[in-house]
Amino acid sequence: MIKLSVVFVNYNGKDLLKAALDSVNKNKDHEIIVVDNNSADGSVGFIRKNYKNVRIIENRKNLGYVGINSALPYCKGKYILFLNNDIKIENSCIKELLRVIEKDDRIGMAAPRLINYYNKKLKSSGTWVSRAFYSGHIGNNAVLEEIPYLGVGLIRKGIAMKFGYIFDPDYFIYAEDVDLGLRMRLLGYKAAFAPKAVIYHLHASTTKKFGSSKTTFLLERNLLMTFFKILSLKSILLFLPYVFLVRLFAIVKDVLTFNFRNAFSRIMAVFWVIFNFNIIYEKRKSIQKLRKADDRFILEAFSEKYLFKKPVLI
Repeated sequence: MIKLSVVFVNYNGKDLLKAALDSVNKNKDHEIIVVDNNSADGSVGFIRKNYKNVRIIENRKNLGYVGINSALPYCKGKYILFLNNDIKIENSCIKELLRVIEKDDRIGMAAPRLINYYNKKLKSSGTWVSRAFYSGHIGNNAVLEEIPYLGVGLIRKGIAMKFGYIFDPDYFIYAEDVDLGLRMRLLGYKAAFAPKAVIYHLHASTTKKFGSSKTTFLLERNLLMTFFKILSLKSILLFLPYVFLVRLFAIVKDVLTFNFRNAFSRIMAVFWVIFNFNIIYEKRKSIQKLRKADDRFILEAFSEKYLFKKPVLI
């Protein structure tokens, strides 16, 4: 059995692929898979010509970052390192991630330190998620042992197989990583931070074409879906007023700063959740059947410390 499957998701990222693939192609002990989301820039041809050892899976349309799920049936590794195409990893990164995940069976994911590719001073010391179901990066040099989630990292394949996917297929992009992290905790696993495993990130290189209002809608919608999917009914009732109060605060702030499109996107996300709650409820039922941990364990990963601080973009 191959120990590791390295999986990239790509959409019109031909100019990014060389740096990304070269950074993982030096080690022959793992397989490399690229999931292409129907790129129109010659990405597939570029890979076929220059990387004979890379397996390509072609999606017929752009499925967003969750398109990476298409690789799951083909992954032969015990672990899956899932990555976007706008990254470059250090030589020792994979070795360090494997060291961290293998030291404890309760670790479901080993998460690397992200460093901004252009400004090496911008570093992430992990992530946070609030009981208001907002999330972000911690931008300092603190050394954490555990974090709630990360958008790239090394995961046990067995966890993904329990759900049948890595990321919720309906999320497209944004907050799919938060959802994964909390689903892992629901199974009794945690995400360990591996600060010596470094990945350089070209921030938002593949998503900068998204307008801020669309980004806001997807973030709000997906985070609210995760809120209703993961927590027990008791916790949902307890935190629901807080969740919507903080969103009301965000809407008011948008209006006062004349960012009306953002405010409208937040409101539309709430209405989407209301009118599609049957979809969320079906997801919840299937996920809750797998529950191994109580809400006390899940909520240990939450913090309100960073909720109203300026967001950190790595």
